[in-house]
Amino acid sequence: KTKDRSCVFSFNIKGVHSHDVTEILDREGIAIRGGHHCAMPLTEMLEQISTARVSLYFYNTLDEIDYVIDVLKRVKEIYESGEFLKA
Repeated sequence: KTKDRSCVFSFNIKGVHSHDVTEILDREGIAIRGGHHCAMPLTEMLEQISTARVSLYFYNTLDEIDYVIDVLKRVKEIYESGEFLKA
């Protein structure tokens, strides 16, 4: 049933601000949102500064979804390695 499905995912990558995640993905041609998403009380209750949010829909292909995941993995690797400090 479609009422039991969601295509919006809010997340954080440990040690990376959501706006940094959105900036890096934007450079790779992927548009996502970062911030409070009009839900600041919830964000605060979850003890988060902000979150990144990916929205998918029926027109997204599996290849596009895999690409988002691959870029998110690279974001994590960049911040874990300190590579972003060299730029």
